[in-house]
Amino acid sequence: MREGFTPTQTAMLKVLSDGLPHSKAELHACLPDEMGPLKNISRHLGEIRKALRPRGQDVLCEYRDRARLYRWVRLLGHEGDG
Repeated sequence: MREGFTPTQTAMLKVLSDGLPHSKAELHACLPDEMGPLKNISRHLGEIRKALRPRGQDVLCEYRDRARLYRWVRLLGHEGDG
């Protein structure tokens, strides 16, 4: 899907690509070891964010009904937007 991302990160980006909020459980399903703890997604999201931010994009964390959700967004006013 995207150059420079691991297969796990690519799977997460595929889930997030619709621009809608997604749960930790949905992103956890992208990990190769389904028995790993939910906190394992944090490391992958951190690396994804490092790659996306220079491109004017990010993965934001939202809270809704006491649940943490993640959404892939395009940032406003990025220098590369023209």
